[in-house]
Formats: sequence, C-alpha cells, structure tokens
Amino acid sequence: MTEHQNSILALGAQVPPRPATVFDVASGLDNKKIVDCMLKRGFCILRGLFTDDLLDKISDRTDIYLSAPSIAGAPGYWKVDHPKKLVNPFVLGGPALDLLLDERVIDIIEQSMASECILAETILKVDKASSYSYFPLHSDFAVGWAKSDKVPRKLNADDLRQIVGIGGAVYFHDTSDGAFCYCDATHQFMSPHGQQLTLYSSQEQQAILSRKVRCDGRKGDLVLFDDRGFHGPDQPSRADRTVILLDYFRVETIGRLQVSPMPIWSSDIGKLSDKQLRVAGVGADFMVDPSEYAHTRFRRNSFYKLIAWAVTKSYLFDHFKNLIKALLGRI
Repeated sequence: MTEHQNSILALGAQVPPRPATVFDVASGLDNKKIVDCMLKRGFCILRGLFTDDLLDKISDRTDIYLSAPSIAGAPGYWKVDHPKKLVNPFVLGGPALDLLLDERVIDIIEQSMASECILAETILKVDKASSYSYFPLHSDFAVGWAKSDKVPRKLNADDLRQIVGIGGAVYFHDTSDGAFCYCDATHQFMSPHGQQLTLYSSQEQQAILSRKVRCDGRKGDLVLFDDRGFHGPDQPSRADRTVILLDYFRVETIGRLQVSPMPIWSSDIGKLSDKQLRVAGVGADFMVDPSEYAHTRFRRNSFYKLIAWAVTKSYLFDHFKNLIKALLGRI
C-alpha cells in the first residue's frame, strides 16, 4: 500500500466530520479563525456578507437572462447540458460587482493563500432538480495540472503543498437539497491519483466519500473551499439550485492568468478600487480564448446548425419587402 493510500484511508477512518463551520458577520469577521478553518478543514461558510437586498437586485437583473437562451446577440443564458442554465455574472453589471469583488472576501482569500489572488473564473448557475448525477465530486487540481499552454509550467507536488485556488459558492435562496458538498480535509492529500474520483480505488473512494459534508445554507451565504479537496453539488437532487460560483487562483503559483477574460461594463469601472481592478484581472492574460470557452460548447450540439440557419434567414421577409419597395420606387 502506497503512502498516499495510507493517508487517504487513515483520513476516512477518522470520526465522521461535523457540519460545516459557519462564521457570521453579525459576530464580527475574525479572518484568522476563518483562515485556520480553511487550512484545517478546507472549507467554511461565511454568513451575512451579502444582504437579501443585494441578492434581490442581482436576481432582478438575472431574470431577463434566465427567461430565454442567448441567440443572435439577444441577452440570455448558455446551455452546455440539459439540466442547467449558465450566465456570466459580470454581464449583470452594477450590484453583481459588489458581490464578485467584495474586498472582505479578497482579504480572506489572500491571507489564506499568502499571496495575491486573481478571480480566474465565475459563473451564475441554475441547476435543475435531477434524478441522476451530472456533475460528480472532483478536485480542481492535481500534479501535472495546466489549463493551457499559457500556464508557465505544470503544477508539481511542491506547488500543491499550499493553497493553489479557492472556490466560492453564493446561495441565492435557502439551500439544503442540492447544496454544495465538500469532503472534509481531503485537500490535505492533494489528489495523488488525479482530479476525478473514479481514478481512485473503491476503498479510497469510500474513505473520501465518508468525509462528505453537505453545506446547507441560507440565502446570501458564501461557501469558501480549497480547490484541492473533493467537492461538488449534492446530486441527485429534488430541488432546483441557483448559485454564483467563483474561483480565485494564487498569483504566486499560477501567475496573473484568468481562465477567460471578464466583461466589465464601462459604467462600472470607475467605482472599482485598485484592489478590485487587480483581482478582476485588469491587465492580466487569459488561458482560454473567449471563443473557445465553456459557453461555446453548444456549437457541438446537433441543434446548433439548425438554429444558426434559422438566425441567418430570420430577416428574409424584411429584406424582400425592402427590395420590392426599392424596385417599385425605381419604376
């Protein structure tokens, strides 16, 4: 049995984990306690950072995007598989930036990483109730990880001995069924066989799953988690779930690279602080070209060509009407 197997099985043999640790802003934010929890357990919940009013303002701006798919430049959602809808929260502007670039969260992230961070990726996601699992537990990093050739070098074991990325999930409503799940302290063994749970032996999988904690939360809660640990949504699920997912990368390890660039409204730029602009990625490079990013996956769908054909022909009636008018005018 390898050293990694021993560590995974030993972790699974520990007393079952307790519920997620909750830090309430009403009691005052103790960054040291939050960082200590992140280093020990790999995750926690921050409560009271985001008010119902802020979430409602963002939801109001989201409604138009969630009502129909984005077609021919019309505002709408992206589809990459059947059970979910995706929206880039930056396109919502205004109040969404107050959530995405909250300086209290940035301070906690950077203290946990002992480095500057960059918001590498974010998405507003609606997961529909489903009788099957379509987004299984996984870790985001393992030895050899590199999102693209733009990453200076592939991650090695030394890189993974410290936090490389911290993810976040903001609940738009009270959430239990379908909530975010984290396998307590699994960040400590740094995904020795890879990012997918299926790459591990049945004993190891059982040990990892025995550490799973469902992060039941309230509207406005922010779940923070170390990307090295195993995590994912509670599936199958009988309830829909709306969240904003965020992912911050450690600049000292990965560099000032985002997964793909963020669209910021010109009317919002002036209200952002230097720290917020830095974390938003102003002046940074990106790993994946926007034309190749996740939202373009629909191009591989069998309906794409049909819809694309319909869009190109959508103004034929107006076109022919104007041709006829022009012809009659000449006559």
